[in-house]
Amino acid sequence: MISIKVASYIDLVKHVVPEFWEPERVLAIRKMAETAYPVYDFGLKRVGRLLDRMTFKDLRPREVEEALKNAKALDVDVGVEVGSHRLELPIYVGDMSFGALSGNPNIAIAKAVTEVGAVAGIGEGGLHPEVAKYRNIVVQWASARFGMGMDLLRAGIAVNIKIGQGAKPGIGGHLPGKKVVEVIAQLRKIPVGSEAISPAPHHDIYSIEDLAQRVKALRDLTGKPVLVKVAAVNKIHYVSVGVARSSAEGIIIDGAGAGTGATPVAVRDHVGIPIDYAVPVVDSWLRRDGTRAGFLIIAGGMLYSPLDLAKIIALGADMGNFGTAALLAMGCIMCHACHTGGCPTALTQMIGSGKELDIEWGSKVLKNYLTALGLGLKAVLYALGMSSVKELLGRRDLLQISYVDEDVASTIGVELGEPGETTWVDPGRRVLFPREYYETTHLPITGMGGVVPGYTTPAKRILDVLRIEATQVTRPSVDPYREDVDVSVKLRDVVLDTPVVAPRLDAEVEDAAYVMGAAVLGDGCKYEEHCLSNYDPVVVPPAAYVDLDASLYIIDERLGGDVPLELAVARLDQMLRESGRRREAVIVAVGEFYNGADVYKLAALGADLVAPLAAFELVAKRAANMNRREKRTRYENLIFNLTSELKVLMGAGGVTSYYHTLVGNRDLLRSLDGKIARLLGVELAGR
Repeated sequence: MISIKVASYIDLVKHVVPEFWEPERVLAIRKMAETAYPVYDFGLKRVGRLLDRMTFKDLRPREVEEALKNAKALDVDVGVEVGSHRLELPIYVGDMSFGALSGNPNIAIAKAVTEVGAVAGIGEGGLHPEVAKYRNIVVQWASARFGMGMDLLRAGIAVNIKIGQGAKPGIGGHLPGKKVVEVIAQLRKIPVGSEAISPAPHHDIYSIEDLAQRVKALRDLTGKPVLVKVAAVNKIHYVSVGVARSSAEGIIIDGAGAGTGATPVAVRDHVGIPIDYAVPVVDSWLRRDGTRAGFLIIAGGMLYSPLDLAKIIALGADMGNFGTAALLAMGCIMCHACHTGGCPTALTQMIGSGKELDIEWGSKVLKNYLTALGLGLKAVLYALGMSSVKELLGRRDLLQISYVDEDVASTIGVELGEPGETTWVDPGRRVLFPREYYETTHLPITGMGGVVPGYTTPAKRILDVLRIEATQVTRPSVDPYREDVDVSVKLRDVVLDTPVVAPRLDAEVEDAAYVMGAAVLGDGCKYEEHCLSNYDPVVVPPAAYVDLDASLYIIDERLGGDVPLELAVARLDQMLRESGRRREAVIVAVGEFYNGADVYKLAALGADLVAPLAAFELVAKRAANMNRREKRTRYENLIFNLTSELKVLMGAGGVTSYYHTLVGNRDLLRSLDGKIARLLGVELAGR
C-alpha cells in the first residue's frame, strides 16, 4: 500500500457548542509552530479558565515585547532538573502511547523534545525501537503493564507510575481491537485484534502505602527517579502529600479537560477539577507538610501559551505539561474522533491505513512550538526582573485574579482584583445528545478534551458546575463491568433496578421502563407497582421549604418554583435528616437533565430517584416515526446507558452502593463556584 505523507495543516473543525480549543487558540499554536516565535494574549477574560482571568500585577506587555527582541541572548535560566538529568525547558509532553497515537507522531515527539531539551512521556503502549533512540523520554508503569520489561524500564530519564489522567479519572484505558495491528500487538505483548484494556486500579496498589512500596521498588530496580501521574481530583491535596512522603521524585497532575484517545463523554465532562484549582492548593499543602523542597510538580490540562506556562509556575508547578497543544502544533483539528481510527490528520488513525505523519515535519513544527514557549517564558521572567525560573515558583503574590468570587480567590491564594461571577452559565446553551444513548447499548465515547461545563464551556444550569470525585490511591476504584455496583432503590415493597425514572410520554416508554426495572412518572400506568402516582406522592415545585408529612416527594421543576431544583433537593434531604425521617422518605427530582452525571449529582445532593425529562423527550422526538418495537428498544437503550454511565461514575469514585453510599453524600461533589458551593452545601474545588 502506498502511504500518503501528511506534512501540512488542514482546516479546523467548527464546534457547535463552545470549547476551549477554539480556532483563535489553535491558530496561535500553529503560528508558534511555524515561526518558533511566542504568541501572547495579555487580555483579561470574564469567563473561562482561572488562568484567563489572572494577570501578573507588575508585568507590562511592552517590556515583554522588548525582551523578546533579544530573547535568545537573555541571561535567564528556564531549565529544571529531573533527578540527575537537566532539561533546558520546564516542559513535559505526554503521556501518549504508541497505539493511541499512530506511531510516527510518537517518534516525532521523542525527537523534538530531545533536540529542544524538554521531555516526553511515552504512555503505556510499550517502547518502539525508533522512540527508544531518544534520551529525553519518561517510560510508564501503568495498570495493564503493556510491553513491560527491563529494556523498557532502562530507557529514558525517569519512570512514571500512572495512577490516573485528567480526561478519565478513576477509570481504565481502552484501545479498540481494530487498532491493535501487528506492531501494536508486538509492543504491548498481546494478540493482534484483541482489546487492549487497562484496569482502573493497579491490582497491587490499593493505598498510599502500597504506592510508596512500588515507587521504592522501581527506584531500586532502575536507579532512576520515579514520578507518579494522577488526575486532579477533589482530594488531590491529600494524594499529593502521600506521594511526596514516598521516595517519588515528583507528581504529574493532569487537570480536568485534558486530552485522551478515548473516554466516556460523561467522565470527560464531569469528573475531576481543573489544573488551576489544583496546583496552588497542592503547593500550599506540601509547603505546610514540609515536603515541597526537592519535589517536582508537573501540571497540565489545557495549557498552550508562554503566559500559561508562567502562570502555572507562579501558582506552584515546577513544569507545565503540554499534551493536547503538542498535537495541535502537529496538525490536530480537534474533531474528537481519536478513538475511531479514522483521524484526518494522521495523528491517531489506525496504523497501516494508508496515511501517516511525516516525522521530519512533525518534529520540526513541535520543536518550533516548544522553542517559542521557552523563549516566551524567558521574556516574561526578564520583564519581571528574574534571572531564573526558580524565582517564579509558587509566587502567587505576583498574580491578581478578577471576575471570580472571594471564596475562589482565597482558596487558590491569589489576590482578588475586580470580583465577579465565577461560573459561566447560559440556560439557553445547546446540549449535544449523542445517538449512542438510544441507538446502542454502548456509552457515548469521545476523544480529546477541552470541555468543562461552567469553566471552558457555558453551563446550562448550576448542576453542571459541580464536579464528581474519583479515587486516586486513597481507596480503589471499581470496574462496574467486572465488579458489583448496586444501583437499586427500594420503593416500599418494590425494588427498582435503577434510579432513573421514565416520564410516561407514550405506551412504549412505559413498557421499556417495566422491562428495565425503572419507575414511571405519570398517571394511569398499566404497571401499577412501577407507577409513582400510586404511592400517594406530594408533588411540589422547587421550594425552599416543604411540609414533612409524606413518604414520597416529587420535586418537579416544570411547576415553576422559587429556588433552583438542585437547592430544593438538597434542602429537603437535609430537613428530612434533621427530623430523623430520611430513611422513611423517597425524593424524586424531575427536570431538564440529560445524562448519568446529572443522576449522580442529584443523588449526591439527596435525590433517591431522578427523571431526566430532556433525555426522554429527545428520544421520543427522534423515534416518533418508528414502529412500537423499535421505539421501545430506543427507550430501553436510553435507560440502560443512563444507568451504565451512573455505574461508571460511581466506580470511578470507588462507590459500590447507590442507596447506602451515594444518596445525600455531598462530600463526593465539589463546586467550581463559591456562591454555588455555599448555596448547595458542598465544598469548593481545592478544599
